[in-house]
Amino acid sequence: MTTAMATPSITASAFLFDDDKDSVKALASALEKNGVLGSLTAAMAHLSRAGLGAVGEQVATVAHSLLDLDLGDLVMDGWRKYEDLVKAAERTLAAPDSSEVLDLATHSIESTHKPHVDVFLDDTKVATVRLELFMKFTVKGVVATVRDGCLVTLQSGICDVVGTLAAQDRELAKREGHYELPLLLHLGDGVPLLGGGQFDPAVSAAPVELDG
Repeated sequence: MTTAMATPSITASAFLFDDDKDSVKALASALEKNGVLGSLTAAMAHLSRAGLGAVGEQVATVAHSLLDLDLGDLVMDGWRKYEDLVKAAERTLAAPDSSEVLDLATHSIESTHKPHVDVFLDDTKVATVRLELFMKFTVKGVVATVRDGCLVTLQSGICDVVGTLAAQDRELAKREGHYELPLLLHLGDGVPLLGGGQFDPAVSAAPVELDG
């Protein structure tokens, strides 16, 4: 599925489930359709269909909250490791009130998140549902301004996004999207590029420069 979107904010869960108003229900349906819960343990296999459905709804609710990750934040996490931006931030921070305009090469940022949900029946842990979210952002045509160590403006640029969500190595959702980059990122008064990021240890985000 490929879409063209221009929105000020979107989370990974909303992106993957087409911004469904009931994306928790969509996630629960994907868990059921792919037989994720029934494959976990003998205890789960013996549950009735209604019982599995109830557990699936609870797992989906918890998993949905774990996937409440802003796509713009994932891009920024990757950019805090992008050499050209980091060097510009260091130079402008060393020279107060200075700024630099950078025409960034086409590059990609890959972000992986691996949360898990423990399942309890009668106060006993019977299973663990392991999820894996993978997001890839291909960024093209970006003109960025860095001032006093912060990213302050994006004058242009597009971002192609591919996202997949799996549970127990079974694919639940996959989607592709297209963004105008200045609408994806929220810069406010500027985003610190040096030591100012909020990183989740379960998330890895790193840029890879592409040819062309």
